[in-house]
Amino acid sequence: MIHLPLPRTRTEWKNAITTNTASETSSQWINADLAPTSKEDRTYTWVTLSSYWWGNAFNSSQWSNGASLIAIGLTWWQALIACIMANLISSSVALSLGRPGAKYHIGYPVLARSVFGMYGHYFFVWIRAVVAIIWFGVQTYFGSQHLNVIFRCIFGNSWWNMANHLPESAGITSRDLLAFFLFWLIELPFQAVHPTKIKYLFAAESIICPIACLGVFAWCVNYGGGLGVGSIGTIRIHGSALGWGMLNGINSCLGVTSALLVNQPDLTRYTKRPKDAGWRQASSIFASKTLIFFFGIGATAAVQGKFGQAYWNQWDLLNAILDRFWGPAARAGCFFAAFGFGLSVLGVNIGCNAIPFGADVTGLFPRFFNIIRGQLFCGIVSLAIVPWKLLTSGAGFVTFLGSYNIFISPICGIIIIDYFVIKQGNIHTLSLFNPTSGSLYYGNKGWNLKALFAWLSAAVLGIPGLVGAYHPTWVSEGAKHLYQTGWVVCFAVAMFLYWVVNLVFPAKVLPGDQRGASKPKFEELALTDGYLDGESFIEYGLRCLDGSEDGRSTSPDVDLVHDTPKSDV
Repeated sequence: MIHLPLPRTRTEWKNAITTNTASETSSQWINADLAPTSKEDRTYTWVTLSSYWWGNAFNSSQWSNGASLIAIGLTWWQALIACIMANLISSSVALSLGRPGAKYHIGYPVLARSVFGMYGHYFFVWIRAVVAIIWFGVQTYFGSQHLNVIFRCIFGNSWWNMANHLPESAGITSRDLLAFFLFWLIELPFQAVHPTKIKYLFAAESIICPIACLGVFAWCVNYGGGLGVGSIGTIRIHGSALGWGMLNGINSCLGVTSALLVNQPDLTRYTKRPKDAGWRQASSIFASKTLIFFFGIGATAAVQGKFGQAYWNQWDLLNAILDRFWGPAARAGCFFAAFGFGLSVLGVNIGCNAIPFGADVTGLFPRFFNIIRGQLFCGIVSLAIVPWKLLTSGAGFVTFLGSYNIFISPICGIIIIDYFVIKQGNIHTLSLFNPTSGSLYYGNKGWNLKALFAWLSAAVLGIPGLVGAYHPTWVSEGAKHLYQTGWVVCFAVAMFLYWVVNLVFPAKVLPGDQRGASKPKFEELALTDGYLDGESFIEYGLRCLDGSEDGRSTSPDVDLVHDTPKSDV
């Protein structure tokens, strides 16, 4: 069997598929950013992805996560064990979810079509888009707090003692609100950069941000006379409560990275080689996230004795240092630390929230959005979020982190089992853009009911516990405990149910007219980027513009998938 070469250039894609302008239109199903990434735009290496994880790990939410675990009664070493276990899971899941993107060069919205159906995928793309908006607002607030420290170091009391004109019910001061909008404006130009070019931001933050965290950690240990982690925390739990507390800790640590995991295909689609999304990236996830967790706990514990209070947020710690050591040295040190921390927040918001949201709305509305427009739209919509009210306490932060685990983790589990077990790593590229009834990924009226059943069954398990997290007297202790293990349980249940239902109702791997062919080996279609003999995506893209809007050819004699000449061999 001979596979035709498939050269791809940005010029060819622009000629075939365009995003809506004054004189051009896009299909309902494809545009240039939804199509498989061209070789020209596959610019990421393993260094790029490792830089992405190292830079993003050293941010405020990761640093503060230790506080949430100490708040529920874990000791520092128990919290560290929970973190290590969670990082082992998250690095493995990231490795698995990144592989389809690296092999077939497609992002999450398009990959979701092969799993949830041509219409069903809209719902699961929308779920992730909502999460991205929430986190964009939260991270923007984190960044504004670092900007507060920077302005305090530069302008002193004239900034810090700015008059407040907002009521207490607002939950924020005039100064903090101004900083929030200023940081939002700083993010805006980076949202106008395409993912293929943003790797330079990842490279910068992967160097500067760890240095900033290490500097603050070293100063705290030196000033405090040691780590002092044994004295951290005020409450202790034992017995079964300790077991559930550990599971809760694993759940909350996974919650911090949950959205990042399902984002993997949106980044790995740009890798030069599939192995660039391999074990070196996974090891970077584990190492960086374990290290920042230790830095956050260690730095806080080291100065707790002398400060008389535990400062878990990076900006609170820096302000506490300025309060006690106000002078040129402290102002310079805190300025550079806040700059490094703020840069990490910027990288997190672009790489983990803006890019995925841009991909999501491109998948939802390809006629109107490309990734850059979607990124800019994410920033605008995030202004409706009130993030400072989500972060009122350590226990509340755990609730916030875990609240969407029961919805996101089943998606991760279903995608992994579908790719590695059900389809044996084989995705037919053209079928991803074929909405015709009876096509490979069309399903039942556009939905893969097997995936929907698995997702609903897994998510329902966690809903009573989610209610109990906010209203403890409304549900039983069993429901609360189930919610405390929500990420792992919902992930595993979704995988198992989807596997079982596919044993009963096997899924097709090849298009309809290929069912007589031998079953492809593991990732055999990946050798040709998901194309069969004689197929050309370029001609398919042109047909979407010149023919019907949904991708069907206007000629009844032309087959959507195999209308181009096939090899005679």
